[in-house]
Amino acid sequence: MPEGLSQNDRDVILNVIAEIRKMMPYLRDISAEERKAMLGMADANRVFAGKVLEVIQQNADFLPRSFDVAKFDRDLSTYDRLNTVLMALTQLRDLVDATTIAIGSEAYEDALTAYRHAKASGQGASLEAMVADMGQRFRRTKKKATKPSETA
Repeated sequence: MPEGLSQNDRDVILNVIAEIRKMMPYLRDISAEERKAMLGMADANRVFAGKVLEVIQQNADFLPRSFDVAKFDRDLSTYDRLNTVLMALTQLRDLVDATTIAIGSEAYEDALTAYRHAKASGQGASLEAMVADMGQRFRRTKKKATKPSETA
């Protein structure tokens, strides 16, 4: 694997993420209950909404005056742009997640290799104490014996 993520690069990335958040002050945090109550904009619903907008743009006479066509158009356009951003962020998140898992696995494998070598070398009391300390990771706790329930 190429050289890892430097502290400076990590800081730059986090600053860019903070800047992106500032560029999107309209982002909302919704609860699980709110999410369940909302109508979903799946692909079929997006196509439907687009067709409705086309009809409205050609003839809005049937709508009540309170219906805000401009807001509907803005919401649909914003949805499309946000969905594009979401797809790019999802791809990036998946790559970061996979890389984190792979690097974590490599680091843990290296740790196990070094631990096995330290355990096998037997070089003095100080190393033995450190090996014993590292070995705490593998210590198993004994399960308490359960008393048989008394039946009358």
